[in-house]
Amino acid sequence: MRATSLSTAARLSLIALSLTTLAGVGCQATCRACRDADSGKTGAAATLAAPVAEYAVVNGEKVPVPEIPMGDEATIRAILDEGMNRNQVMAQLTTLCDTFGPRLTGSTDLERAARWARDQFASWGLSNAHLHEWGTVSMRFDRGPSTAAVYRRVERDDGTVTHEKIRDLAGFTTLAWTPGTEGAARGPVVRMPTTDDEFEAAKDSLAGAWVVISPEQTGRRGIRGAPGRVSARYSARVEARQSIASRADAPPPDAVAGVWSGVVTGEDLGDGLDMRVEITRQDDGSLAGAFTVQDFTAELEGVTFDPATGTLSYRSVSPAGAFTSTWSIAGDTADASSMLADNPDARYHATLTRDTGDGPSLLERVLLAGPLGFVSSSGDERVWTSAAPGWREMTPEKVAQDVEVNISEPDYDYINSRLYDGVPLDLEFNLPHTFTPGPIPVYNVIAEIPGTEFPDEVIIVSAHLDSWNGPGSQGTTDNGTGSSVTLETARILAAVGAKPKRTIRFILWTGEEQGLLGSRAYVESLPPEQLAKVSAVFVDDGGTNYQGGLHAVAPMRDYLAAATAPTNGRFFDSSRDVWMDVNVRVEEAMPRGGGSDHASFNRVGVPGFFWDEIGRANYGFGWHTQHDRLDLAIPEYLVQSSTNSAITAYNLACAPTMLPRAEQPARDGQQAAAGN
Repeated sequence: MRATSLSTAARLSLIALSLTTLAGVGCQATCRACRDADSGKTGAAATLAAPVAEYAVVNGEKVPVPEIPMGDEATIRAILDEGMNRNQVMAQLTTLCDTFGPRLTGSTDLERAARWARDQFASWGLSNAHLHEWGTVSMRFDRGPSTAAVYRRVERDDGTVTHEKIRDLAGFTTLAWTPGTEGAARGPVVRMPTTDDEFEAAKDSLAGAWVVISPEQTGRRGIRGAPGRVSARYSARVEARQSIASRADAPPPDAVAGVWSGVVTGEDLGDGLDMRVEITRQDDGSLAGAFTVQDFTAELEGVTFDPATGTLSYRSVSPAGAFTSTWSIAGDTADASSMLADNPDARYHATLTRDTGDGPSLLERVLLAGPLGFVSSSGDERVWTSAAPGWREMTPEKVAQDVEVNISEPDYDYINSRLYDGVPLDLEFNLPHTFTPGPIPVYNVIAEIPGTEFPDEVIIVSAHLDSWNGPGSQGTTDNGTGSSVTLETARILAAVGAKPKRTIRFILWTGEEQGLLGSRAYVESLPPEQLAKVSAVFVDDGGTNYQGGLHAVAPMRDYLAAATAPTNGRFFDSSRDVWMDVNVRVEEAMPRGGGSDHASFNRVGVPGFFWDEIGRANYGFGWHTQHDRLDLAIPEYLVQSSTNSAITAYNLACAPTMLPRAEQPARDGQQAAAGN
């Protein structure tokens, strides 16, 4: 038996806990006994359905619990009791979603939610509850309640025109940090012209109209996904507005200077990516420039031009590495080839043309006609929200002039069908967007339960508090659920008076949706000696399913198996007829990347774990969309997650050593059992 094996009485007590009703969320048939009781199985039959011995799960198989001293038995029983019978995770989540709603980094709602979370931690008695400022944004963006509707335009015999609402749009969004409307903006629907002839036919109808963009008009080659296409069109309109403001009638001053554009093709580029190169002549006669591919921009180095041969050469650095480029220029066309410095076999090619300033492009002519804005289609019934390029440095003078509303595919199809039938339609959007000049500070929320023996060694329990803020979303499953699990984990441990040997630190990250900004800044703020004392970092960011597993390497196997074992066999998923157990998956190496905040730690060698989320929820339905609302939450799954987080963190905080990263010496003569 392991040093902390439960006595018969303690085991029976835990079995009894698994048969109780979940106070606060109602009986969700969490345990098998409850399920059997509902179906008429009572007494001995229901009791025998519960597990009679603790077990671990490794690589999908039940195994004996490793004999490693972990947390105090009485505290573990108390955690299970509190987590199963008085769980408040849904109260935390309801406040986040109903009181604060979606929580965009840099928004008022996120800052309000962060201050509330800090105060929650403090009210439970946690130490050092505070806001950790990790940076600023140049301008706050807040989105008010937004509406969108389709109207039929009716012309009466007396010449008057009335509008009849025929449809509220089910899903719509705009990029954050882009303009909205001044009140309700209604106008006729006109299709976006794609040729000069189509423009000539539509030009008199564009003023004050909502211009509908066909899904086939992707904006930029190589851009995939609705948010990427919206972002690419945003950039194209910004460039077009700049061209309108600065275009000169004179031709370029020499054979090289100007703006060159085309599509670059080559290894791993698929159909190719849009490329833009701007070359300028300096006062001393030398050449300089920069190139842009998608959202990446870099300066050109060592630019030379031989007018005798028409050959332009330069060096630069791209995401693929350092390269050299050679152009053969003939008039306003250039045949460009590039070669990677460390891989001469990797070559890229582009045929570029120079903007000669002959006149406005088709897009420029549409913008000059004065439309209300643009309307585009998503890929299905969902719409995904993201941010405008350069959002963090956005200032009032940099806010784009043009509105684009991305609507759901069914709504787009409805509008397109009505137009095809000749029905005169108007669209009305009310998009109250508020910009507040900054700098605006942005925060992580941090609090902790200090360790009694090794306070400088830390277990981190975390989730990201921020979300996208598209109309309709409440930021529930990405990531109000993880945030509420983190909060409830802290409350449970505080409620039972847990005294971990190591510090358990709770962090609600922000800036995750924009590239793990808050967690990266936090990691960068810690000196190496403090990072070395972070035993493990747990991130809950997989939605409303339950914490069903961890990915680890062999030296961590026994510690994680022992730490999670008390959860196994305590929570039953009646919808799937399985126990909500925690599976430790042993792999060859820890990941160095990832799409959530654990990656910020893994990249510097600190063990970061992203909980496997298992269950019946469809994460993609709510992810970044208008559907991410409170009704997606599954209470019994969140109860398991918050209770399991408390058990796992407490056990690891009381283990003989920090979580092994590799073989390590025992502390104070104790044998480290991990990795056996």
